[in-house]
Amino acid sequence: MLPGLAAAALTAFLGSFGPPGCHDGSRGELEVLLPVLDGGGLRIDGFLDEEVWEHAALLCGFTQFDPVEGDPASQRTEVLVFLSADALHFGVRAFDDHSGGIRASLRDRDNVSDSDDYVRFVLDTFNDRRRAYVFTVNPLGVQEDGVWVEGGTRTHGGWGPPIDKNLDLVWESEGRMEEWGYALEVRIPLKSLRFRNVPLQAWGLNVERRIQRTGAQESWAPITRDEANALALAGTLEGLEGLDPGLFLEANPVLTGRRTGTRNDETGTFVRDDPRGELGLNLTYGITSNFTLDATLNPDFSQVEADAGQITANERFAIRIPEKRPFFLQGTEVFALSQPLVFTRTIVNPAAGAKVTGKQGPWSMGYLVALDDPAAAEQRLAVNLVRVRRDLGESSTAGVVYTDRTAAGRGHNRVAGADLRLVLVRRYTLQLLAAGSSTEVAEKGSLRRGSLYFAELRRSGRELSYGLELEEISPGFWAESGFIPRVGDTRMKAETSLNRYGASGALVERLGVSAEAQGFWGHEAFRQRQGRMESEFQLGASVSFRGRTSLFLTGFMADFIPGIEGYDGLFVGDGGSAAHPFRPDPDLFQGLFGVRALLFTRGLESVRGMLRLQWRETPLFDRDLRVPLEPGQGWTADLNLGLFLARALTAEVGLLHEAVMRRDGGGRASVATIPRLRAQYQFTKALFFRTITEYARQERAAPLDPATGAPLTYCEEGGCTLREGFAEARLLGQFLLGYQPSPGTVFFAGYSRTARDSGPFRFQGMEPMEDGLFVKGSYRFRF
Repeated sequence: MLPGLAAAALTAFLGSFGPPGCHDGSRGELEVLLPVLDGGGLRIDGFLDEEVWEHAALLCGFTQFDPVEGDPASQRTEVLVFLSADALHFGVRAFDDHSGGIRASLRDRDNVSDSDDYVRFVLDTFNDRRRAYVFTVNPLGVQEDGVWVEGGTRTHGGWGPPIDKNLDLVWESEGRMEEWGYALEVRIPLKSLRFRNVPLQAWGLNVERRIQRTGAQESWAPITRDEANALALAGTLEGLEGLDPGLFLEANPVLTGRRTGTRNDETGTFVRDDPRGELGLNLTYGITSNFTLDATLNPDFSQVEADAGQITANERFAIRIPEKRPFFLQGTEVFALSQPLVFTRTIVNPAAGAKVTGKQGPWSMGYLVALDDPAAAEQRLAVNLVRVRRDLGESSTAGVVYTDRTAAGRGHNRVAGADLRLVLVRRYTLQLLAAGSSTEVAEKGSLRRGSLYFAELRRSGRELSYGLELEEISPGFWAESGFIPRVGDTRMKAETSLNRYGASGALVERLGVSAEAQGFWGHEAFRQRQGRMESEFQLGASVSFRGRTSLFLTGFMADFIPGIEGYDGLFVGDGGSAAHPFRPDPDLFQGLFGVRALLFTRGLESVRGMLRLQWRETPLFDRDLRVPLEPGQGWTADLNLGLFLARALTAEVGLLHEAVMRRDGGGRASVATIPRLRAQYQFTKALFFRTITEYARQERAAPLDPATGAPLTYCEEGGCTLREGFAEARLLGQFLLGYQPSPGTVFFAGYSRTARDSGPFRFQGMEPMEDGLFVKGSYRFRF
C-alpha cells in the first residue's frame, strides 16, 4: 500500500482526469444536456446499481476552492444527474483514500454542514445567478436545505456563503458508507421547486463537497473569492423542456395541547392553568410553477427549543432573537434587504396570515398580511409587508419595500423604501438604500417622520478585500416591522483584510491581517461637520493551520464623547432637594483599550470547539438613556464545544461569562454567567430525544456617580425614580421527544421548567417560576 501522502497525491492526480464521457468542471465543461429518463422504479436507498444510472449525465473534475484555491480536488468525486417526469435525481460516488476518516453522524435536520462531511447541490432554477436552492446531504443521508441569496448575510465571519437554512422542502435522500468512501442518492420532486413557466429552460448548477477532517472544500464548477457573485460561476443544466410540477397543494393541520404554570410573586403561589388544546391549519398552493400562496389560521408558534441565553446586564440596545416560526421562514429571501426593514418576529401573536411570493421574468415579488394580537395591545393590529425587486444585468438588482402596521383608531407605523445593488467589474458591490417612515400615535395626537439612508461599497477578493459603509438615520425614523435598534445617529465604517495562503499541505494554510475603523455622529452634528460622539478602531491578525485550527487576535481602541443633552433627566442623589444634574467627565471615556483572542478548532474527530477571551475597558451604560455613566473594565470568556460521543449521540457545551469592574477599585458593576448543556440522541434520522439545561446568573449593581459615589435618579413628568440594580439566577430544564420524518409531519412531546435560585449557584430553595407540558402533532398532506 502506498504511504498516506503518496496515495493522496496519486488520488489528486487521477482526480484531474475524469471518466470517459464526463463533464469535466476543471476544464470548463459546465454545460450539461440533461437526459430525461424513466425513474419510476427507482428506490432511494443509496445503491447506484439500477440500470437508469448508466444513462445519467456524469459530472467530474472537481477543483479545490479552500484552503488552496484552484488546486485539483484532494479526493475524487463523481456526480450522476438525470430528470424524470416528476423529479430531479442525483447520484454521488465520493471516493476517499482514508475512508475511516469520513465524518458522519445521525443529526437532526439542518445541522450537518458544520460537523460532517457532505455533498451540496446548488440549484438555480430561475438561472438568474441571484438565488438558488441548496440541498446538502451527509454520508448517512441526513438532510440540510436552504436558499442561497446573493447579497444576503454571509456566515462564519464573512467566509461562508449567504445561505438561509430556514427553508424546509420535501425531498428524499439516502447515503451508504463504503470501503472506498460513500455513496449518495437524492430525489428532488419538481413539486418542491419553483421555476419559470416557459416551455424550454436552463437551470444553474454547482456541486460542492466538504471533507471535514482536512477542511478541504471542492466544487464541480470552479469557485474563486475574486468574484463578488459565486452563483455567476455555476454551470448549467440545459434542455429542460415542458416541466410541469402538476397540482401543488399542501394542507398541514396542526394539533397542539399544553398545560402551563406560573408563579405569582405577590401571593407566593404556583398556579397551573387548565389543559387546553388548539387546532391550526397551514395551506400552501402553487398558483403557477413560479408563484406560491401560503396561508395560516390560528398558527401554533410554540418553540420546541429554548433560545440560548444572552447577557443583557450592560447592553445599550435591544438584542435580536432569530425567527424560528415556519410560516414566516418560508420565502424570507424575498424580503431581504441590506438593512432589516422587515423582521417578522415583530408579528408577535398572529391570529391569521397569508403571503404570496414568486418571480415572473426579472421581477421578484412578495406580499404578506397578518392580523397580530399581541398581549399588550388593546386590539388587533393589521400588518402588511410588500416587496418588489427587479433583476438588472447579470447580477444586479433594484427594488422597493413597503411596510404598514396599523391599529384602527390608535395609530400606525408605515415605512417605504427603495434599494439598489450593483455588481461592478465582477468583484465590486455597491448597495444603496433610502427609506422614510411615518408614525402616528392617535392618543397623543402626534405624527413623527424620519428617514434612513445607507450606502456600502465592497470589494471581494481572495487576498485583498475591503468595504466602506455610510448609514444615516434621523431621530424620527421608526420601523416597527423591522429591527433598527439605534436611531438618530450617522455611522461611517471602513474595513480591509489582506490574506496570504500556503501551498497545498503546508502547516500554515493562511495568514491574514485586518483593520476596521468605525465612527458615530449625532444626526445633526454630522451634517454640521461637528465632532463625533463615538468611535472604535480595530487591528487584527489571524492564522489558520493544517488540521482546521484557526487563531484570531484583535486589539481595539474606543472613544465615547457623549453630548450633554443625552443626560437630561438624570440626577445625582435620591431625588430630594439636594439633587443636581448628572454630568460625567467626558475625558473618562476616551482612549479605552481592549484585546481579544479567538480560537477555532474543527480538526479533531470527536470535538469541535470555539474559545473567545476578551479584556477591554468599557463604559457602564444607563439602561434607558443608553449613555455612558462611568468607565469600567470587563472580562469576557465564551466557550463552545461540540462533542460527538457516538454516531447517534451528540452534545453541545457552552459557558458564557462576563464581569465588569468599576475603575479604580470601585467594586463590581455587573456579572453574568450562563453555562448551557444540550444533548441529543438520534435513534433514527427521524426519531430523537433532546435535553437542554441552562443556568443564567446575571447581576448589576445600582449605578453611581463616579465622582461622589452617590446614587442616580431619573426624573420625568410622572416623578422621579431611583436607579436600582438587579440580580437573578434561574435554572432552565427542557426535555423533548421528537419524531420528524419530513418537514411539516412531526410529533413532539416535551416538558420545560424554569426555577429561581436563592443565590448564584446555591441550588437551594429553588422556587419554580414557570413550567409547561406540551404535545404537538401535524401531518403534511401533499396533493
